[in-house]
Amino acid sequence: MQQFLSLFAAATAFATATPDTSALAVYSPVAVSTCSVSDLYNVASLAEFGPPITYRSLQLTFRNTDDVVATQVAFDVTHGGEHTTVIDRGRFSKDVAIEHTFVNEIPEGGYTHAPDVCTVSAITYADGRRWSAPR
Repeated sequence: MQQFLSLFAAATAFATATPDTSALAVYSPVAVSTCSVSDLYNVASLAEFGPPITYRSLQLTFRNTDDVVATQVAFDVTHGGEHTTVIDRGRFSKDVAIEHTFVNEIPEGGYTHAPDVCTVSAITYADGRRWSAPR
């Protein structure tokens, strides 16, 4: 009986020590701090030319946390239930806040109370190395 209790205690300890992989966060070497989609209207077109022209814009702020300069960052953007990929190219040094506005790269999405979400899907570095988010 004592062997059974020891075996049961060992199995219980192993089961409680095994991490739940569904709860693990995905580490990204680029951190997003601002992700906001908005509509801009060209009001000058109202009077003479009919309905206003709408421009959808994405305000995105991010920071490279890797020691190597990033040259391209791909973001998966969700707005109103619609998904798209936005790619930013440049030279993004470590710990420098990058603030960019992208116009008309976001599809027309429904209007919901859900927040806009921007996640990093891929990064290319100046040394040729690449990082991709796990699927």
